[in-house]
Amino acid sequence: MVTKLPKKPAKKNRLGTPPADASTALEQPEHAPAKPEPAAKAVRKKTGRTEPFGTRVSPEWMKEFKMVAVQDGLKHVELLEEMLAVYKAQREKA
Repeated sequence: MVTKLPKKPAKKNRLGTPPADASTALEQPEHAPAKPEPAAKAVRKKTGRTEPFGTRVSPEWMKEFKMVAVQDGLKHVELLEEMLAVYKAQREKA
């Protein structure tokens, strides 16, 4: 004996009724979007900096370091290089 399962109720259309003018959109020719112009590539000069360098510092030190770099318009690595040069110059004087 085969038991018949009850039919699932029909799902309601969550999207609502389609717009009336949808059928005419299919008759229109397709237009590809305009090809955007390629962005100009930034020219990057070689710096010779190839070694990674990382260390942990206090949040206060990092905040001050970043402020000095921004005020002087320097990258972090440039500020570190200047700091090392000043340190070496002061050490030679002593």
